[in-house]
Amino acid sequence: MKLTIITVCFNAADDLKKTLDSILTQTFTDFEYLVVDGGSKDNTLTLLESYKPLFAKESKVFRYVSEPDKGTYDAMNKGIQLAKGEWINYMNAGDSFYKDSTLYEFFSVSLPESAGVLYGDTFQTFDFGSGIAREEDYKKDNTIMPFCHQSCFVKTELMRQFPFNQTYRIVADHDLFYRLREKNIIFKYIPIVVARYNGQYGLSATHPLTLHLEILRIHHINEKWYYPFKLIWTYMRYGWVQPFKNHMPRWMTDAWMRQKRKFINKN
Repeated sequence: MKLTIITVCFNAADDLKKTLDSILTQTFTDFEYLVVDGGSKDNTLTLLESYKPLFAKESKVFRYVSEPDKGTYDAMNKGIQLAKGEWINYMNAGDSFYKDSTLYEFFSVSLPESAGVLYGDTFQTFDFGSGIAREEDYKKDNTIMPFCHQSCFVKTELMRQFPFNQTYRIVADHDLFYRLREKNIIFKYIPIVVARYNGQYGLSATHPLTLHLEILRIHHINEKWYYPFKLIWTYMRYGWVQPFKNHMPRWMTDAWMRQKRKFINKN
């Protein structure tokens, strides 16, 4: 089997339906879809049961587990152990593939056997606009991970060797790709739009200070002699951002976010 698509969720039935529909309608069929639910109390399980015959009708493998977990990255690690595909993709509840033919187009490209990570572009949506974020847009801020996690595919054998570090609250994915690059794993960019992702309300967008404090740990800055200075700088630069944004007029916040993301088109 070529691919395992994993969605982790908890009480996310409304968002999950969009993701289920996106995966169900993919023209590519050499995949399994695995939902790792944290023991939801809403109608998530009823929704998942209702989709079983729909996936079976399309001859697509679909299964789910539902039990309490220790959080998002614990659930993602659980999904790794259950995966049967050669590659793993994580598609969050509420996010979706760009179009029905996305996976077919992506895996029709000649892919290097030596690559451990494949990634493409992302259609990002915000309250004030949307647009396609390409590799060069991400590289301005993040050379380790110049892509959205929903738009990448990692070999399952690597995911089992390098599971997510659950001590990170927000950027365990950044930590994963940092470790893979340290091991000289080959990353291959495929110029295809893979996912639709809401960038407005993710933890990275709403908790910039926590994000950058975790990144200091990932890059081992906390082990350097200049760590106290870097720590002060991080608090000065990011500690005020979210409280300030929370009290800014909405039009000003939107203008600020749009300025940082040149790829966004106004609605």
